[in-house]
Amino acid sequence: MSIIDYLHTASGIIWTVSCIPFGLLLSWLAVLIINKMPAKWLCDYGEEPSEELLDGKRADFKKEGVVMAIIFCAGLVMCRLQFNRGFDTYFIVLSLIIFFAVMTAVCDIKYMIIPDQFTIALGILSAAVSIYDIIRGFRILHMEWWSPLLGIAIGGGAMMIIDLIGMLVYKKDGIGFGDVKLFAAIGILTGFPGTIYVFILSLVTATVCFIVIIAQSKIRSHRNEDQEDVSAKSYLAFGPYISAAVAGYILFFDTVHYLANLYIQLF
Repeated sequence: MSIIDYLHTASGIIWTVSCIPFGLLLSWLAVLIINKMPAKWLCDYGEEPSEELLDGKRADFKKEGVVMAIIFCAGLVMCRLQFNRGFDTYFIVLSLIIFFAVMTAVCDIKYMIIPDQFTIALGILSAAVSIYDIIRGFRILHMEWWSPLLGIAIGGGAMMIIDLIGMLVYKKDGIGFGDVKLFAAIGILTGFPGTIYVFILSLVTATVCFIVIIAQSKIRSHRNEDQEDVSAKSYLAFGPYISAAVAGYILFFDTVHYLANLYIQLF
């Protein structure tokens, strides 16, 4: 059903409006989970938790909570309009995927770590909705049964290639292995060619943000006559851009595929 037609039904209006309180509830739950989850989840293997991690005040309702509330409320509304009548299972599972993706982004931004538990949850949810999509024969996410498997290979493989390039050029890890596992889990959902679209979206978003941060750092260093290495202050966690890209892919699913098909038809 089209979005306009859906919004002309009573159930459409009720479902759409109900997304707002549910989004607020998810933001409260996300802050609670981040604050209450074991500190070890936010540490590299063998690393001991810092005092900051142990104090249980990792996220604030007035800061991260507000941002997540806006994202969840808007995201749930858009997800419901994208997957409306007849696609309740897609809406519920994809909303949960967005929920874990946002928490993953927050953890990676604040602590430069992607909890394996979140990655596992994303993998399980992605596998569940993919299997449902294929078995029920809707073929919305995957046209072929092998699409999720190819998504894993493309997602995880692309991240490993970036890591390898970083090791060859800079003599250190290009990205964390958490990004590799995250993209592999996301690849189950996006499949082929969706994983390619998400990869391109994440790279474009990260590049734009990196350019902005570099420019801001140069301006600040010039004003303060500070000659510190700008690149050292401009490290970007890649997890948030993967999370943003997959959320964008879900929320603008039809539009992404429509634009991609238009581009392909040019050749």
